[in-house]
Amino acid sequence: MLGEKEIKELLAELRRKEKEVLELRKKLNKINKDKEELYKKREALSKEIKARIKELTGSKKKRDGLTQNVKEKKKQRDILNAQITKEVGIIKKLKKEYAELKKSLGVKKDPSEILKRIEALEFKIQTEPMSFEKEQGVMKQIKDLKKKYAEVKVLVEKDKEIREKSKEIDDLKKKANALHKEIQEQAAQSQAHHEELVEKYKSIDEFREKEKEIREKFEEYKNNFNQVNQELKKKLEELRGIKAKLDENKIEFEESVKEYEKKSLMEKKKEIDDKIKKGMKLTTEDLLILQRLEQQKNK
Repeated sequence: MLGEKEIKELLAELRRKEKEVLELRKKLNKINKDKEELYKKREALSKEIKARIKELTGSKKKRDGLTQNVKEKKKQRDILNAQITKEVGIIKKLKKEYAELKKSLGVKKDPSEILKRIEALEFKIQTEPMSFEKEQGVMKQIKDLKKKYAEVKVLVEKDKEIREKSKEIDDLKKKANALHKEIQEQAAQSQAHHEELVEKYKSIDEFREKEKEIREKFEEYKNNFNQVNQELKKKLEELRGIKAKLDENKIEFEESVKEYEKKSLMEKKKEIDDKIKKGMKLTTEDLLILQRLEQQKNK
C-alpha cells in the first residue's frame, strides 16, 4: 500500500505527464497542420509545373512548325532565285542577239514602228475618201513597208521573245519577294516563340527549385512529426504506468485527486488569507479559488 507522500508524488507526476502529453499533442497537431499546408503547396506547385510543361510542349510545336516552314520556304526561294539568275542570263543573250541582228540588217528604227505605219495607212484607205491615183500611191507605200517589215520580221519575233522573257523574270521576282516576306514574318514569329520558350523554361526551373525546397521542408516536418509522435507514445505509456500503480494499490483515483486538489486549495487559501491581512489586491484566480472553497463547504 502506498503512503500519502508516495500518492502525492504519483499524483504530481501524473499531472506533469498529463501536461507533457497535452503539450506534445498540441505540438503534434501544429506540426501536422504545417505539414499538410506544405503538402498542399507542393501539390499546387506540381500541378503548376505540369500545366507549364504542357503549355511549353504546345509552344515548342508552334516554334518547330514555323522553323520548318521557314526552311521549306527558303528552299523554294533559292530555287526561284536560281531560276531568275538562269533566265537573266538567257535574256542577256537574247538582247545581244537582237543588237547584232539589228546591226547586220542595218535597221536603225524599231521594227514595230514599220508595223504601226502599215496599220495606219490601211486604216486611212478604209476611212478616208481619196482619188484612185492617191489610193494607188498609198497601196504602194503599204506594199513597200510590208516588204521591208518581212525583212526585219525576225527582229520583231526576237523582240517579242525578249519581252516575254522579261515578263517571266518579273513574275519570278514577285514570287521570290513574296516568299522572302513570308520568310521574314515567320522567322520573326519563330524567334518570338523561341524567346517565350526560354522564359518558360526558366520559370519551370524556378518552380522546380521551390518544389524541391518545399519537399525537403515537408520531409523535415514529417520526420519531426514521427519523432514527436514517438515521444507522445512514450509519455502515454508512462502515464498508463502511473495510473496502473495507483490502480494496483486500490487507490480511488478520483477521490485521491479530489483530496489532493482540496489540500492544494487549502494551501492556496492560506496564501489568500495572508494577502487579505496585508491588504494586497486579490487576483481573479484568488477569487475563483475562494468561490470553489465556498461551493465545497456547501456540499
